[in-house]
Amino acid sequence: MEEFARPLKKPEARHRYWHIYRDERGFFPETGKVFTLEFEGKKFEMKVNHKDDIMTGQLYATHRFLEGDRIIVKKIKEGIYSLEAPDTKLYPEN
Repeated sequence: MEEFARPLKKPEARHRYWHIYRDERGFFPETGKVFTLEFEGKKFEMKVNHKDDIMTGQLYATHRFLEGDRIIVKKIKEGIYSLEAPDTKLYPEN
């Protein structure tokens, strides 16, 4: 199983995206092609945009991603990926 893993940079955490670098680009589908990302029992429809970014705002509905939090994306099969974020916490309840 292929894997994409690294800590989030400050702008990625703050502006809710992951930038995909040229050497990592082959891991994800081509630009504009929708893929499924499974995280915490939920499925999210994602895609890589024309700037090689994946906009991740949907993942922030319940989880708080911060600078330095590790993300581990595993390719399950074509078009389906899973996300592990061991350092990421839920938003505090009010």
